Amino acid sequence: MADDTVIRDFHLDDNTWEPEENLDCPDLISQFEEQRKKRESTKKDEVSKKRKSTSSDKDAEKKSLAPKPKKSQPEEDNKPRGFDRNLEPEKIIGATDSSGELMFLMKWKDNDEADLVPARQANIKCPQVVIKFYEERLTWHTSSADEDTQKGNVE
Repeated sequence: MADDTVIRDFHLDDNTWEPEENLDCPDLISQFEEQRKKRESTKKDEVSKKRKSTSSDKDAEKKSLAPKPKKSQPEEDNKPRGFDRNLEPEKIIGATDSSGELMFLMKWKDNDEADLVPARQANIKCPQVVIKFYEERLTWHTSSADEDTQKGNVE
């Protein structure tokens, strides 16, 4: 071949993948699929062979794959959270139970940082803030005038 971009009198720009439904060559398609399966199984075998190693290799691999701690991480771990910060709660801005325990997202007075605090602690340490949170979200279903007349509540 004089030019790498030409294969069997076809230019590589003309080389496209056609959807299977546009093709009328079931034998070639099945042959292609079988070859692809063989290539994939060969690759899987190579990967599994590479994974078999001695324990010292595994230890080295674990160390290299382990996430490297950020410099600020130890500072954040030692930093007090929630009520341990000795701040005065301002309001609860949300709630979640994704951890299996009801937690409130607490906004603190004179501080922009909010913390997740266990609801059981908030119920004891700042019950009025908890009550206000629930009152803000409480909805009353009022009965219609028809129901009132049936009950005899209309004057």
